[in-house]
Amino acid sequence: LMLGAGFVMASSSNLQAALGMGVAVLVSMLLASLVLTALCKVIPAYAQLPAYLLIITGFVSIISMLMQAWFPEVVEMLGIHLATIAVSAVIYRSGEENAEGKDNIFCIKTALVTGVYLAVIMIVCALIREFIGSASIFGQPIEFMANYKISAIAGAFGGYLILAVVTAIVNTILNGRNSEEKEDK
Repeated sequence: LMLGAGFVMASSSNLQAALGMGVAVLVSMLLASLVLTALCKVIPAYAQLPAYLLIITGFVSIISMLMQAWFPEVVEMLGIHLATIAVSAVIYRSGEENAEGKDNIFCIKTALVTGVYLAVIMIVCALIREFIGSASIFGQPIEFMANYKISAIAGAFGGYLILAVVTAIVNTILNGRNSEEKEDK
């Protein structure tokens, strides 16, 4: 999750932007993982980094063009952050791990789990930030919250604060589940 913190901050002030970024990251991860897995044995070790970045950048460019054609308002909300998926440590790490000789089903599963997890975190952060920071959901004002909104939550500071709180909650849940599993064994 921390590898994707930049995406969360960039796209979590608005629910529509978070959904768009979540889909873009998920599709990028899936496509890049599949291609990297197929080509990992062909690409020499010294050329893997540039080849991986080239493949990932190609998919991100295609996804960006498709989003520009069909969802220009989302691309406008995301701005330059959509292009930064190409150098994302999350996608690179996932693609590199999957390219280490594992089968395609494992790669698809790993990319799906990582992409969905990152998208859910982005959406949860966006929901909280938009509700508390802008007193709206999907850009529609929530009248009873208008007097209680905390504008700082909609900014960068609020993004990091909400991400920290959501991360703490997720870690608490996961650590509790792991403790229960160890006790059962």
